[in-house]
Amino acid sequence: MKIRFVLMLFVSAMLLGGCSSSPIVKEPTVLAPLDTLYSLKRNWQVKMGMMPNRDSEGLFFAEDASNIYVATATGYLSALKKTPTTRWVDQVIWQTRFASEIVSGPAKYGDQLIIGTAKGVLMSVSAKNGQISWQTQLSSEVMSYAEIAQQTIFTRTVDGKLYAVNAVTGEVIWIVEHEMPSLSLRGAPAILYDENRLFVGWESGMVQALSATSGALLWERRVAIPKGRTDLERIVDIQANLVMKQGRLIVLGYHGKLVSINPETGHFFFEKALSGYRDFVVDNDKIYVVDDSDVLYAFDLFSGTMLWTQEALKNRLVADLNFYKEDLLVSDGWGYLHWINRIQGTEITRAKHSNEYGDGNQILRIKVDGETLTLLDDEGVVTQYAVLPSNLAQFKKTFPYQQKSGFFDFLFQNPISIGKPESE
Repeated sequence: MKIRFVLMLFVSAMLLGGCSSSPIVKEPTVLAPLDTLYSLKRNWQVKMGMMPNRDSEGLFFAEDASNIYVATATGYLSALKKTPTTRWVDQVIWQTRFASEIVSGPAKYGDQLIIGTAKGVLMSVSAKNGQISWQTQLSSEVMSYAEIAQQTIFTRTVDGKLYAVNAVTGEVIWIVEHEMPSLSLRGAPAILYDENRLFVGWESGMVQALSATSGALLWERRVAIPKGRTDLERIVDIQANLVMKQGRLIVLGYHGKLVSINPETGHFFFEKALSGYRDFVVDNDKIYVVDDSDVLYAFDLFSGTMLWTQEALKNRLVADLNFYKEDLLVSDGWGYLHWINRIQGTEITRAKHSNEYGDGNQILRIKVDGETLTLLDDEGVVTQYAVLPSNLAQFKKTFPYQQKSGFFDFLFQNPISIGKPESE
């Protein structure tokens, strides 16, 4: 989940001012009542250490047939069994702690896990035991999640350098530099690989296409133009991961636009005035986006026509979007999971995440696998849930005729008195 730069500046100012604690962000509104169709059954839970929110942007789950791999900014890299076990020591296959913070990864390549650290080290770690296979020193923090293709790792550092690194040996193949603005959001989106081309979103508001073989520039286009009097107002970062779908490159810029680009030429198919920084999702004919005010939108993939907008979660610190079967799934800053109907944009159900160390912890990452959810929250807790029908959903399934006949409406409109004699 991308963290607002404004909030980071505010926290920094509080720290510089000598305050002993960080400001508490209050929940903006009380959520409207909603019939819950799903319930969460906790399969297992593992605590890995407190998570600094600001360093969670490049961290994602990796997996194979039986295991899940996850890293934390506190330096832990762990292999966890997918299936529930009775004890923590059985759930954790291995766990390694590194001297510096892990700020990106793990990305799986064969039997290796690729991670990046806050000290600029790119590492390949064995997925079998957590031992380092090789490590390469880059120029600065490796905050971009690794894209791996053609036995090459493509990643970025925060000082504006794009690296191509041999995935087997760790040898640097080529480097491309990009001029960086004075201020930007913290983090860097993953590089997108497609047909021997790399597509990169930069903090300058530019999106580029480069040769994956040499790093040569193929084309570049501006998605956002700096405006305003202050550096803060002029931030035009591209933080959301780029998406390629149906021959269209979809890009979202902060203080910029949502654009659909021809990947061959760089020409725009359409552009929409929309500012956002969180990862969006695209299906076969729609784009689903959340803006920087936490308003959700659906756009037609081909024309850019806005299909619906949803403001129920406004200012609730909405995280990156996910798909759950035929619906959208998103979390907010107070630990709620919200399921949104893709067709209409209406919220259809919600549930709240909690763990043994607190309630309503902010969810930083969601992995969806059928009817199973794996979450990483800001307490550094990894939780796996089974999503089950709620009691209400089971009741409706068991007694469908009562709803069709308006049985419950009849009861509410015609209350039955018990034990009261009829009046004469």
